[in-house]
Amino acid sequence: MMFEAVYAKIGPAGLVIAVLSFVSLYLFLSGLIYLAVVPVGFRRFVAALKKKSPTVTEEDAAKNPIAHVLLTALAHRTARSELQGEVAYLFQRNLSGTTVSLTILRLISVISPLLGLLGTVLGITRVFREMSLQAAVDNAALAGGIWEALITTIMGLTVAIPTLVFYYLLRLRTRSLMIGTIEAARELMIGQDEN
Repeated sequence: MMFEAVYAKIGPAGLVIAVLSFVSLYLFLSGLIYLAVVPVGFRRFVAALKKKSPTVTEEDAAKNPIAHVLLTALAHRTARSELQGEVAYLFQRNLSGTTVSLTILRLISVISPLLGLLGTVLGITRVFREMSLQAAVDNAALAGGIWEALITTIMGLTVAIPTLVFYYLLRLRTRSLMIGTIEAARELMIGQDEN
């Protein structure tokens, strides 16, 4: 019964926006936790590689996607001039879940205001249809109907703005990890060249 009352206020577009808000929050929190945990293992992996006699195996690297990126770049003996492109490609391949989450967050930030606008247009259409069926127009009913129609625009913007912030925060964190991987690979390559 409560769901029906809320649905009557926000309509189908508002319902989709509400679901997207939960998806956005979930993707952001899971991505944030993942991108906070993964670098810990990566730093340990890099420290083990920098030792004179590293006891690091491919199985160790397989446990951490960023470590796997680093080991693959080192195994390919990528030229330093091509290292950035190689690491970017390997990041896309090994951190595909994060890449998909970023894409979905960006999509939500773009479609939420459009869904809000759709809800507003549908609501105003409904108000005008009801007005056409009445002999005398009630200004209070008209104002209330338009107010209800504008709720979805507010909802769309309320979801889009934080989702865009979530997207850029995760994207910056991913780029930071990518730069750290490139720097670690260059350091280790210099160490290999000296040996």
